[in-house]
Order: sequence, then structure tokens, then C-alpha cells
Amino acid sequence: MTGKRFLADRMLGKLAKKLRMLGFDTLYFSEIEENELLTMASNEGRILLTRDKELFEKAVKRGIETFLIKSDRWRSQISAVLKKFRISENDLKLFSRCMECNTVLKEVSKQDVMLDVPEYVYMTHERFLKCPMCGKVYWAGTHVEDMVEELRKLKIPVRRE
Repeated sequence: MTGKRFLADRMLGKLAKKLRMLGFDTLYFSEIEENELLTMASNEGRILLTRDKELFEKAVKRGIETFLIKSDRWRSQISAVLKKFRISENDLKLFSRCMECNTVLKEVSKQDVMLDVPEYVYMTHERFLKCPMCGKVYWAGTHVEDMVEELRKLKIPVRRE
């Protein structure tokens, strides 16, 4: 893992989720004061991702590593981030973080999720991951294949474990 840790501003919620899907520690808050965002990026050594030119300039003045995202489309945004930070296939750890709260997922037994997933999913899947923070359960349904295909279309090399 590349060790890159990101902090996305309030305009980059979709990008934050996609970076989490790729395995990157990415914080995102829909409501947060600019100063708090800058302090957090500085204190935690996070790269600030923003679409706000003023915020970008403030971050640069404070010596915070930052990247000004120009596009308003997540596909272009993710491509720009991967290119800018020279992120390769070896840096990715797909589906290892909760897309909702950013916590590292834990593999759990099928028994542990019996009451948390639809009956059909329980009957047709053997491997489950669960977020120890928010409790969200993940499994490799068709949505995972759809996401992998989307990443391949973006020329992001994807290795499935």
C-alpha cells in the first residue's frame, strides 16, 4: 500500500467513496469548517483533495500537500488522482475499507451475518466482510463485478483477491 492518506473536501464525496473502494484511507465530511479541514490535513499528514481554488491556495500557504481537482465528474477525478500520485496496481487494496465510514473491513464468518443480509445473499455467498465501526456488511455481489468493470474502463489495473 502506498501509504497515501487523503482528505476530500465537501464537493468530493463520490471521489472519497471511490478512493475508499480502492483501499485508500480517505476522510470526507459533508459539513466541516475550512479551518478544521486544513488543521486536520496538517495534523494527520493527509493530502487535501479539493475543487475550491481558495482552499487550495490556503493549503499551499500552510505547507499542506494538496491537489486541486478540476473536473466535476468522479471518473475524471479518480483518474487525475491516480495519475498525479503515480498510484499503481500494487498500491490498490480493493474493497478493504468501508465505503461509508472509511474503517478497515474485517472478514467475518457466514454465521455472524445471518441476520444482517438478505436470505438469498446468505444462501449464495460464503465470504463476508463487516465494518467494525458502522456494522455495514459487504459481499461480492454483481455490484462488485460492475465496479471492477468500471475501473477497467478507466484503465485502472484491477487484481481481484
